[in-house]
Amino acid sequence: MKSPPADAGGVVGRLRTWPAHPLAVPFLLAIVMLAIGAQAACLYDHPNPANDEPAHIGYVAALARGDLPTIDTSSGYDGSDEAHSHVWTANHPPAFHALLVPIWWLSSGDAGAATIAMRLVNTAGFAGWLFLVGLIARELVPRRRWVPAVATAVALTPTLAIRSGFVMNDGLGSAAALLAMLMTIRMVRRQVTPMRVAVAAIAGTLAAGTRAQGVLLVALCCLVVLIVGVRQHGWVRGSAAAAVVGGVPAVATGWFYLRNYRLYGDFTGQDALLDKFARSPIDHVFDVFALRTVIESLLSTPIPLLALTVLTPIAAIAAARRGDLRPDLAWLLLGTNGAITAANIAHFISAGGGFHDRYFMQVMPLLATATALGMLEVARWIPRSSAGDLREGLVATCWTAVLLGWLAGAVAVLEWFDLVAHPNRIPVAGATPIVLAAAAGLTALAAVAVMVRGDRRPSEGQLSAEPALYSDQSMFQSP
Repeated sequence: MKSPPADAGGVVGRLRTWPAHPLAVPFLLAIVMLAIGAQAACLYDHPNPANDEPAHIGYVAALARGDLPTIDTSSGYDGSDEAHSHVWTANHPPAFHALLVPIWWLSSGDAGAATIAMRLVNTAGFAGWLFLVGLIARELVPRRRWVPAVATAVALTPTLAIRSGFVMNDGLGSAAALLAMLMTIRMVRRQVTPMRVAVAAIAGTLAAGTRAQGVLLVALCCLVVLIVGVRQHGWVRGSAAAAVVGGVPAVATGWFYLRNYRLYGDFTGQDALLDKFARSPIDHVFDVFALRTVIESLLSTPIPLLALTVLTPIAAIAAARRGDLRPDLAWLLLGTNGAITAANIAHFISAGGGFHDRYFMQVMPLLATATALGMLEVARWIPRSSAGDLREGLVATCWTAVLLGWLAGAVAVLEWFDLVAHPNRIPVAGATPIVLAAAAGLTALAAVAVMVRGDRRPSEGQLSAEPALYSDQSMFQSP
């Protein structure tokens, strides 16, 4: 008997249609983030005080000794003053740092190798976070396949890409928070299932067990699951699902926040830290722009900020005039989380705290998706082509190419100024950083090429669109 013909829908067929898949570009851009972060992990001196590494590494070392540190525990490193030589990040729950303890044990006293390995764990967390931004954008706008690609490119900012290469808990915490958010949105869009409830509970535990910001997100997800679960399955099963989503993280991490309250007088330890570093409240709102990190973030993201403040309102007004705006529980979840996060950041800064763009990582699905919709609104301004309507794909490809070009230039400039100032502190010399930079650049070019090819084949490789809460929302359709 002759062998049957090769299945066109097999591996080869999937590879051929893969460029048109809505998640192809987010996957490639996550690899770009991974390469840039790994390069930063190899280039920057360690421990890097500008990115809080001494405190985080001291946290890991204390856990490795069997101690749970406080904000006054010595980190083992000299800081700019006595306060900065302590494990002042000990107000954060220990989930991330506990994961790094085996690396510390296996390093056999080689602090340099341990630091780079721990940096790479955070880099992987950032890459997962970026891919989840694309996944959530896909869930929010299920029938416009270019939105996840542009949203992921928007989220891949130069400063976040470089900061992914340091020992900090933002990568794991933000990725876990977005995973919990993704599961909640899928329960809104589709069905409350035991698997989604379990994943949301585990992700929520990691989010709340890493940063206090995750607690608020878990509470919001719990409320949304309660509303959706009761609507789909009644009070008993709906309440049980919400109890698991909110109760498991509360039981697993509540003890730590109670410990903070006992030690510092509040659940987050924020006031104790402000007192420790003698921070003074900000008197005028314009004083915020005196913070170096604020200016750095603004200068590194002018294109997304301009699109968010100009194009997104235009797109929203146009959608309102078309009657396309509808109430949506998933968007309400993201909007509420964004409002709470912004209020907390404003309060923290006004009390004398610093600013970091990574504070907005849990809000990035909302910001990036809204910015992407604003950018793609430009496609409506282009006359229709007699050869077919490929306007949105063309506009999406151009925006992504511009954003990745800006990323390459900004990262090069930021690294140049930092490394020229400290040429003798590069921990991993040789070809490795160059290879990683080349990998990031080639993968970025591959992402643009995938969009060009996918633009020419608009019907292939798409995921089946799941119905939205209001399936007739034309604002979610291609123009």
